[in-house]
Amino acid sequence: MADFDSFSYTPVYPGPNADVLEAQARICTGPHQTRPLGVSASDFPQPEPILETLLKSATGELPASDAASAAQMGAFFAAMTLRAYFPEATQWSPAEKAAFQKYRSALMAQLPSEIQYLMEPERGYVPANPTEAVVVKALEKILRAKHLSYAETREMCEAILSDAVSPALKGAALIGQRMNRETYQEVRGYLDAFYGPEAVQPIDVPTLTHFGQPYDGATRYFRPTLFVAAVRAALGEASLLHSVDAMPPKNGVTEETILKALGANTQLSLTQTASLITDASVGFGYISQREYCRDAYDLRELRVHIMKRPPWAATEKAQQFFSAREANYMVLGYYHIGYEKPLLQLAWERGVDAAVAIKGEEGMSHYSLRLGKPSTSDRMAVNYSQGFRRVNDTREDFALDIDPKVYGFDYVHSPRPEVVSAEAFAELGVAALSGEKGVIYDRILLNTAIVDSLLGICPEPEAALARTRSVMDNGQALARLQAYIAESRESSC
Repeated sequence: MADFDSFSYTPVYPGPNADVLEAQARICTGPHQTRPLGVSASDFPQPEPILETLLKSATGELPASDAASAAQMGAFFAAMTLRAYFPEATQWSPAEKAAFQKYRSALMAQLPSEIQYLMEPERGYVPANPTEAVVVKALEKILRAKHLSYAETREMCEAILSDAVSPALKGAALIGQRMNRETYQEVRGYLDAFYGPEAVQPIDVPTLTHFGQPYDGATRYFRPTLFVAAVRAALGEASLLHSVDAMPPKNGVTEETILKALGANTQLSLTQTASLITDASVGFGYISQREYCRDAYDLRELRVHIMKRPPWAATEKAQQFFSAREANYMVLGYYHIGYEKPLLQLAWERGVDAAVAIKGEEGMSHYSLRLGKPSTSDRMAVNYSQGFRRVNDTREDFALDIDPKVYGFDYVHSPRPEVVSAEAFAELGVAALSGEKGVIYDRILLNTAIVDSLLGICPEPEAALARTRSVMDNGQALARLQAYIAESRESSC
């Protein structure tokens, strides 16, 4: 029997192996998107070499730098098992069946017991400790294409955040749920495992808007969230931003890296962040995942090894940390169609007074300066905005494309910055808040005004644009940003 009290598993992720990652990219996806391996002889990768790589990784025949990691193996074998429940077109190819028949004996003899379990769940697996038992219990459903309840999902995710579960089982559970397409109750479970509704604290501001952006950052377009928050603070509208310094594999520019480039302190606690939001000279705050959920932050590398984004890559954008006295708002960015509805429902159930989910550039909640082709019944364009307002506790929904031309922004294409870096973004944002007209100024102006209009804070777009322009031109927005930088540094003393 396992010694539950003395067990402590510290994840170590060698690799990952590039060829196995490519195989994962093909098979660790949805019922209709999966691409079987070896459909033709010219396909790459072929299933036999992949299985050979996995065997050599397990037996130590490959150096750590070339070996497939345990998390990769967990994701790969969970995906293969789950595909038995997929439509015929995405089930195993003849080449995959032949490869597994050829290597099955060696796999079952040489792979770790938890990997064998993922290959053949009917064999069973004895968990190493009570925390791991939670994940194994969840896998009994996940590997059979069944869904978990809210409580089961939250408990499983909390277990995954610990060091007491093997990387293979973590990878299997996360990929399995992603392939099964999370239900709304599962989405709720992931969100609350990181920071539950019971932890939300009231703070002394009349209104507060949470901005939820993809944590993996921007690599193509200017990310204006920080500067939008400074402008809104000058307008008397408090904002809270949350993200990380870097999130693999994209590792794009985030609010945290821009703040660092500006000299701000990005290691503030929730209490210190609340103080900045309520500070009359500042009026907005930023919290890092490193501070609000260190265990989740420490699993960033796992995202590389499982190849696909874990379910919480979508839900973490809807985190709520504080509540205001009079009204609470939420602005959410997304890329993959289908996530906007559960994200908005999460906001509604949290009691948010108005929320908008925006299919923005790079999945951000930020509008492109050009609409392009308008949305259709089966295609959402960049700048598509869907949301709700709570009126007498009744939900009033809205959906529309935002065309910048309507508001006087006439661009042939949506410009990209010449340099994509935190330092460059910091310099561009400060220049815009100093009154320098151009692309960045227009981005900040459009995104501040239209969001406040859709939320119902300043319903008339023209009025919203006018008041936004005034605090950008008179230096008030820049003063708020400078106050944040100074006060955050003071908080570290």
